[in-house]
Amino acid sequence: MKQFITEYLDNKIKQNEDMIIITFYELRIKYDLSEDETQEFLSLSKIRLENMKYQVYFTGAKYEQNGVIKTVQDNELMVAIKEKF
Repeated sequence: MKQFITEYLDNKIKQNEDMIIITFYELRIKYDLSEDETQEFLSLSKIRLENMKYQVYFTGAKYEQNGVIKTVQDNELMVAIKEKF
């Protein structure tokens, strides 16, 4: 699982370093993770992303991006935003 998380997040960061969106479709359908595997993935990903200076938000949480208040949508399991210093 840890190897999968590392590769998955590294790929997401290459696509967009400032914002990472992890969707239900990606984890449950595309990668066929079970509910328990999905929860483990999100838990371990949160730790790694916070260590990399990302703010992490889960489904239903509100966050601010470029001065706009947004909500993590129902189909999004996690949104991570790179902290600006």
